Amino acid sequence: MTADSGTQGSRIRALFENTEDDVSIIAPFIKIDALRSLLKVIPSETHLRCVTRWLPEEVAIGVSDPEILDLLEERGNFILTLVDRLHAKLYIAGDRCLVGSSNVTLAGLGEGGDSNNIEILVDTTIDAPGVAETLEEISNTERPATRAIAQITRRLADSLSASALSTATIEISWFPISRRPQDAYLFYTQPPSGYTKAADRILLDDLVKANLQPGLEEGEFRSEIRSLLQTIPIAESFLNTTEDTTLTFADTHSYFKEIAGDQFSANELWLAFVEWMAHFFNDQVMRQEITEIALRRAQILIQ
Repeated sequence: MTADSGTQGSRIRALFENTEDDVSIIAPFIKIDALRSLLKVIPSETHLRCVTRWLPEEVAIGVSDPEILDLLEERGNFILTLVDRLHAKLYIAGDRCLVGSSNVTLAGLGEGGDSNNIEILVDTTIDAPGVAETLEEISNTERPATRAIAQITRRLADSLSASALSTATIEISWFPISRRPQDAYLFYTQPPSGYTKAADRILLDDLVKANLQPGLEEGEFRSEIRSLLQTIPIAESFLNTTEDTTLTFADTHSYFKEIAGDQFSANELWLAFVEWMAHFFNDQVMRQEITEIALRRAQILIQ
């Protein structure tokens, strides 16, 4: 396919072609075919900086490819980094910069046949207001995209695509179902492949649906899971109380009954909720069992 001279892709290639300056490609979505079309015009001696993000859910639906690492390694003379919250799209050669909405996908470049997007790229410089600040924030938050992270991202994405479990009846953004939160970080860093037991499958399903950027350190992972748990309404209200209190299944039965599906009962969701809260908020809550399992929110735990 010959690219139209008026496409966003042609504008980016015109910026990169025959440049003697370093080049940067910064976009959350980067597909192999689209990236290859840009690399063709960048001189091999030109150093390339590529910044993107790899979220399992996005890789699973096909808008981003961790395998761009293979393509860049074939080229050489590059650095590839990840920024979890990246949304900006910038294409830089020396001091010149194109800023706008175009991702490095064939549709984003305007070269995807019938699936072209309506995009914009504005010609500016790296010192322009807003651009310099964005580049600084990216530099402060980026981390190397390693082979291990690429492989884990693909494995999590494939697990999400093949998942036989469903929480479609749950209207909140994320809710863990496994009762093994103590194994969550291990499964996040070393997701099982091939045949998996049912209990492993449930935990893996929880993790891929959390859609966390692979490569987080354990403390970062813990912080992200805590943030996700706090999006659960009963968790938020429980954690925000200023008094010692106890939460039981009877207190939450109507809530769990409402979100329960065919595969998991209200009681099973409650038990999973208890385990995740007690594990990831062990500085604020504790699991206790007297006549029934409960969560205790005690101020003394955080003093």
